[in-house]
Amino acid sequence: MSYDTPETSIDDGEPYFLYLFNNGVAKRRFTSDAEPIMADPEETGTPQKWFKSAIAHTEIEQTGNIERNSVDITFPLSDDYARTLQKPGSEVVTVTIWRGHHTDPDGELEVFWKGRVVDTVDQKLNIKVTVELASTSMRRTGCRAQYMRPCRHALYFTGCNLNVDDWKIPATVSAVTGGLLLTVAEAAAETDQWFKGGLVIFDGLYGWVGDHDGDQLTLIASGIEGLAEEVAAHGSAAVFIAPGCDLSSGPTGCEKFDNNLEYGGFEFMADVNPFSQSIT
Repeated sequence: MSYDTPETSIDDGEPYFLYLFNNGVAKRRFTSDAEPIMADPEETGTPQKWFKSAIAHTEIEQTGNIERNSVDITFPLSDDYARTLQKPGSEVVTVTIWRGHHTDPDGELEVFWKGRVVDTVDQKLNIKVTVELASTSMRRTGCRAQYMRPCRHALYFTGCNLNVDDWKIPATVSAVTGGLLLTVAEAAAETDQWFKGGLVIFDGLYGWVGDHDGDQLTLIASGIEGLAEEVAAHGSAAVFIAPGCDLSSGPTGCEKFDNNLEYGGFEFMADVNPFSQSIT
């Protein structure tokens, strides 16, 4: 019996999935099955162990809209590997999903999906990993400059090209209020708003600072996973803090970092959009 027989049969089909996460350095193997599986879909000549996990993925479909050619893979919130995907990294993590059937005596496996991790977020009980179809990156338009006064680059990331390790300083969070308001004594050593738009780094996770007043740093949108728990358990937490930028070319922006050559805005752009005016 071939793979196609159980695949097209409601009665004979007993599907399971294998998930391979590969960042070019290390590989992690999971299966949605209730028990570990020994299989060699990569055709290495040696069957590998695929570890059981409460892993699952959304329905897979391909559309003409490249923005929708993605799949969400969910892990339990406690999964150690999924938590590593939340930390910024320079490596591209590719994901290959194989589908097989327990009723297939030949144990054939077919590639069901192949893509790359583009986003990882916490949900209430899960960690959601968004995987984009590999071919979509080949059909995208280039990353064009946006015509705007503020700098278009994210501080410490591509385009800005500042190395956060050159600017971060060690600090201690002594209190967390509401998950967003942090008490950091070292922040008081600088003028107010010095760290606004900057970073708080805890255990490799980033939190953006929305406001800085004395020793109080207010994070934007959401807290940093595990920070409040660390402070509650030990009374404080070691972090790094890095100064912020208001996306201008002035003293609170690029001048602050002596980084004007990388300024990505158009500060002398016209007040009236010339492309929206008709010729009379």
